[in-house]
Amino acid sequence: MAVISSSTVVSTLDTANLEASHYPPRGIDTSPKRSRGSWEHFIKIHAKTLWACDFFTQRVITPRGIVNYFLLVFINVETREIFVTNSTAHPDSAWVTQQGRNFLMHTADRDEKPTNLMRDRDTKFTASFDEVLKAEGLKVKVLPVQSPNLNSRCERVIQSIKQECLENFLVFGERHLNYLVREYVRYYNDDRAHSACRHLPPSCADPPPENNTIVLDDIIRHERLGGLIQWYERAA
Repeated sequence: MAVISSSTVVSTLDTANLEASHYPPRGIDTSPKRSRGSWEHFIKIHAKTLWACDFFTQRVITPRGIVNYFLLVFINVETREIFVTNSTAHPDSAWVTQQGRNFLMHTADRDEKPTNLMRDRDTKFTASFDEVLKAEGLKVKVLPVQSPNLNSRCERVIQSIKQECLENFLVFGERHLNYLVREYVRYYNDDRAHSACRHLPPSCADPPPENNTIVLDDIIRHERLGGLIQWYERAA
């Protein structure tokens, strides 16, 4: 019968990240410490103050022809609130760093300030972008290579912006693009129902009282972007 040395066991436990430095006498930690460090656990405990960000592009008609413009979207993991920057055709380090400052100003006055920001390894994210965030106490979590599933909330909201808004327009110029995105963001944060938020918009802190009776005359239709986006609510 083969004999396994204690050093082999320690090495195996160390590879599994199970605090093998305490073996023996502690050995494998008991739950819940055994699961410490999992991605699901990290998301759960930081959701209120965890944000994610990613770039997306939009083709814009300009006097110089069709140009790709870049925007940067931030999303809160728990509330689904989004913040989208103005666009640029030249996303250099100075521009990206300024968007980090704009995000910090956008979230400065709230009780639950951001503590963690997830981002991918896009080369447009420079060291100065990270330093601006770290200076305000944020921890920047850089995702592994080719793992869009770990940033799925950003990927999904970018899909919503494109499918529900931008793909329905011929976008003429930077100002037009910024206007379209700004109007959609207002709708998304203040009026659009989200299944992850009990079918309420991110800005709705408390659900309205339930009502079993619907009176059609009390229902009001609202719209944005020339009627492309429509939603209904009960009159106050």
